[in-house]
Amino acid sequence: MWVGDTIQYRFRCFGDDAGIEMPQDTLRLCVLGDVHNNIECAQYDSMALRHGRLHAYAQVGDFVERCYFYWWQALYAEVAPSAFAELPVLAVPGNHEYTKGIIKTLPDEWCNIFRNPLNGPVDFVGTTYYVDFPQMRFIGLDTDGIYDLRTLLRMQTWVKGAIKGANGRFVVVIMHHPIISTGAGRQSWIRRLALHHVLSKADLVFAGHDHNYARRLPFIDTNSAKKFYLSSLNRFDTRVASGYQMYEILTVTDDKLLMQTFLMDSGELYDEVVISRHDDGTREISDHAATWQEKIELPEKYLNRQKEIKVRRFLNKRRHREANRIAP
Repeated sequence: MWVGDTIQYRFRCFGDDAGIEMPQDTLRLCVLGDVHNNIECAQYDSMALRHGRLHAYAQVGDFVERCYFYWWQALYAEVAPSAFAELPVLAVPGNHEYTKGIIKTLPDEWCNIFRNPLNGPVDFVGTTYYVDFPQMRFIGLDTDGIYDLRTLLRMQTWVKGAIKGANGRFVVVIMHHPIISTGAGRQSWIRRLALHHVLSKADLVFAGHDHNYARRLPFIDTNSAKKFYLSSLNRFDTRVASGYQMYEILTVTDDKLLMQTFLMDSGELYDEVVISRHDDGTREISDHAATWQEKIELPEKYLNRQKEIKVRRFLNKRRHREANRIAP
């Protein structure tokens, strides 16, 4: 709730440690990409209704359109009346939650609303953290807080130790900026060079920022907002989508991690991968969507710009992917 311009409402978070259930047999987690205040209460309810018991949900940053009071108030109005209101959230900040300027800062509102565990590295306490479930270690990274070589190396060292400390459990990571960008000209080579090898040791790494969908395990770029950018349609991505709101459901047991991606509006299953863990520590990956048809739409704002080079490149790549797709 809000009193005047003071935020009195907080999401349930694992830093509060107040009666949050740690399921012993099967964990079911919902992952949301960028939201930008674009998910209505009824959509939260539909997601919960489709998938039965959810234990928590995760959000990769840019939950709000901007970091101002109005947008936090709008987020409360969207989530509080929904089935997600009582679910604990695992959140990291995105660039839209940071203030813009010569030096970006994260407003106090974010840290007050999302009370994360305080086990992150120096400079990232409360925004970078891990939560241990019986079945997996969940890691949240604040990629917007990386602003120089010192903070980048500090993050790299901490992530390496956090993944190693999982002790054989599944490792799932969320972060805002993708290691492998799905948007043309949006690649951050510094983050990629510093973190790609370390994060490759995780089972799944979810990011947002580029408002598209792409899977190149362990990296998954996803989007839950109504804002869509032009996809790069990288040929090395195993499965892609463009122009759709999506979300993921993770179902985790001691020896199996099932990732399913759904279209938000229809509830259609779009992607499915199973990661199985064997007694000798090895992992086996099963791609159930290898032959499913992809959904690749040109974002609406580009529909009347067919002569632009980047639009023609997108259309040519789309035709190439469709021509070489295995028939379902």
